[in-house]
Amino acid sequence: MNVDDPTAIQILVAWQPRKWVVSRNTVPIGAYAYRRHAMDAARTVAAQAAALGVCCYLLVRDQSGQWSEHPCPRPRKS
Repeated sequence: MNVDDPTAIQILVAWQPRKWVVSRNTVPIGAYAYRRHAMDAARTVAAQAAALGVCCYLLVRDQSGQWSEHPCPRPRKS
């Protein structure tokens, strides 16, 4: 994979003490008090990936510390 031209976008939604942190390719893009708001941010990144024509995947670390992989969230309909 070429770092300058990635073929996939990794979206991380991870619980950290008192907040949900959303990252795109390990670069933090926001911190949210509620998971729903974090997932909205993840949907925004998924829409950006779709606009670029690249695939993406979602990794979630819940409050218990367990990681799970999911398909990219679908962008919200306007």
